[in-house]
Amino acid sequence: MDKQIEVGENSNLVTEILDFVDRGVLLKPSGQIASGSEAILDLEMAKKFAWEEVYGEDEFTWADLRSEKMSEIWELIYENEEKYSEVDSKLSSILDELSRVIQKQLDQSHKELLDDIVSDLKGCMFSRAVQGKNNEFFENILAIYLEGGWPCGWKGDWPNGEALTYRKA
Repeated sequence: MDKQIEVGENSNLVTEILDFVDRGVLLKPSGQIASGSEAILDLEMAKKFAWEEVYGEDEFTWADLRSEKMSEIWELIYENEEKYSEVDSKLSSILDELSRVIQKQLDQSHKELLDDIVSDLKGCMFSRAVQGKNNEFFENILAIYLEGGWPCGWKGDWPNGEALTYRKA
C-alpha cells in the first residue's frame, strides 16, 4: 500500500493508520485496553451489539451511529470542497487496496467484519486528514483498533457512555 499518501498538513496522521494496517496486527491484542471501552470476548455477542442492538432515544444501530459521525466529516469536506476535494480523491483511491490488505489479516471466523473494519479505518483516515486528532469519536475508534480490538457497539445512552470493544479471547 502507498504509505506516503499526501493529503496536506495531516498526511503523517493518515500515514500512521496505513502503517498500522501494513503491520498485520489487526485484531491481535496489544496488551493494552482503550480507556472508555468495555471488552466483549464472545464474537457472536459482539456481532449482535454491532448489527442488531439499538442505542439512544433515536434507536440507532452501531452502524447508524458510525455513519452519523462520518456524515459530520463529509459535511466539513463538502463545505470546504476546494480544499478537500483532492484529499477525498486520494483517500478514496486507496480504499480497495486497504480492503485487500485487511482481508488478508482476517481469519475465517472474522471475515464478516471486513466491511465494518474498512469503514471504520476509512472514517479514521478521513477524520485525521480533515481534523487532525481533534475528532474524539474517530480517535477512540482508532485507539481500539491499535490495541487489538474491534469497536462493536455502545454502552450507555448515546452520546454519553463508551464504546464496546470485541477482543479475541
